Amino acid sequence: MEKLKIGIFDLTDCEGCELQILNLKGKLLKLAEIADIPVWRLAKTPTEFGPYDLALIEGTPMSKDDIKLAKKIREKSKKVIALGACAHLGGIPAALDEKKRDKFLREIYGWNYKSSSVAAKPLTAYIHVDYFIHGCPIDLDEAEKVIVDILMDKNPAGPSKSVCLECKERENPCLFLKNEPCQGPITEGGCKAVCPSNGLRCWGCQGLVKDANVGAMEKNLKKMGYENQVENIMGAFTKQDESKE
Repeated sequence: MEKLKIGIFDLTDCEGCELQILNLKGKLLKLAEIADIPVWRLAKTPTEFGPYDLALIEGTPMSKDDIKLAKKIREKSKKVIALGACAHLGGIPAALDEKKRDKFLREIYGWNYKSSSVAAKPLTAYIHVDYFIHGCPIDLDEAEKVIVDILMDKNPAGPSKSVCLECKERENPCLFLKNEPCQGPITEGGCKAVCPSNGLRCWGCQGLVKDANVGAMEKNLKKMGYENQVENIMGAFTKQDESKE
């Protein structure tokens, strides 16, 4: 039987999600038994460009070359997965107020610097995406499930609960009861509440849970005394996801 073709690509990113895929180790070797991965810059020298049964794209399109590559991948692929928060939501770069972009570029690089970057946007701003693997970085169990389901011609089911419920399952102390901010109640689960389980707040990198009450979250943060920090607390991922609604 002819092997399936998988392409793994990166745009503007830190490659953290691709490193997570490498952490599949033995499971990745089993995947290689049924599929060829002719393109994966992080792991091997590309041998061909398409067509693909499945393409995984990490990163945010932040240049004309990135956008061109994303469109080319879409044309060559039966199915496309957005890999991680940068591809899914635009990542941390998308949190930047575009009105301040020129100001920051001048302050950091000087007046003579000519930027070739474009505004950071999620992949869906340029191409159709079939499925998403969430997080910053992605969760290995979710990645494995989504990839296997697709290769078995199944429709992957996304997480059906919030990070807040995953936190309760792990008996973590609620940060809100400590008067500390957390995006867990409005963030889609699947990450196993990894940040709160390690003493950090949830930043919302999984994206918004279905029917998330963002307005109530903002009000609660203000009541807790974070009125001047709401944008900072919710701006990294939540506001980007909300803007796509």
